[in-house]
Amino acid sequence: MQLLDRFSRGSARRVSSTKWFDTPWRIAGRAIASALIAVVVIVILALAVVPRLLGGDSLTVLTGSMEPTFSPGDVVVVKGVDKDAVCTDIPVGAVVTYFPKPDDPDLITHRVVGKTIGTFDDGTRCRLITQGDANSAVDAPVSPAQVRGTLLFGVPKLGWARQWVGDNMPIVLTGAAVVLIGWGLWGAFRRPKQTIVSVPRPQGVPNPEGAAPTAPAAAPQRSENEARELELRERELQIREREIELRERELAFVMSGSGEQPGDGTDDGIPR
Repeated sequence: MQLLDRFSRGSARRVSSTKWFDTPWRIAGRAIASALIAVVVIVILALAVVPRLLGGDSLTVLTGSMEPTFSPGDVVVVKGVDKDAVCTDIPVGAVVTYFPKPDDPDLITHRVVGKTIGTFDDGTRCRLITQGDANSAVDAPVSPAQVRGTLLFGVPKLGWARQWVGDNMPIVLTGAAVVLIGWGLWGAFRRPKQTIVSVPRPQGVPNPEGAAPTAPAAAPQRSENEARELELRERELQIREREIELRERELAFVMSGSGEQPGDGTDDGIPR
């Protein structure tokens, strides 16, 4: 929105700008959007980047065997552990994720309730005894080669959301693209509001030598063009008023019947 109010020629213009984010609702919207973006970034870092850096993974709990510690739909993030360090680094009471059988793609996350030390056929020196917190019986002994990692932290109920995203990836990507494009278009077409107000120059204060009135740096080019067009129209109006004044004087002279002829040396005020 632009408002041009010209009080006098050579007046100084003042510009006040209203930013698009200066209203309380827009400030709140910007804060909420920033918070959502921050949450998304933190979740991605916690569930994808950090586990990969530590040689682990993030997994969705599918059963209630670890309730109340973990419930179905929770996400557990585990840190990778070398099989040679399992016997010494994993204490009783730790929560571990392991393969039920070597090279089995399924994973189980249970608590270590005991440890057997000795020499075994696979060359390892221990077996872990695990059990779910909600189970009444222990699991089969776990070899160090079966251990995938130890628990870092868990996130409640995020697993269902992650599973839905994985099952509906085309919809998620399309929605994200629409949101990003809409945000970009909205920001491109949104411009700061400009209010241009002219203030008369005080009497007795001349224009600086060689100074020419210029549009403020913050005003758009369109405002400069409108100002020039308005100035030209004012000049045209002044010329028309001068012509009307001269015609009225000429008509008054003719009607007066003075009898003076052009070129007799009298100044009748009519330009020749």
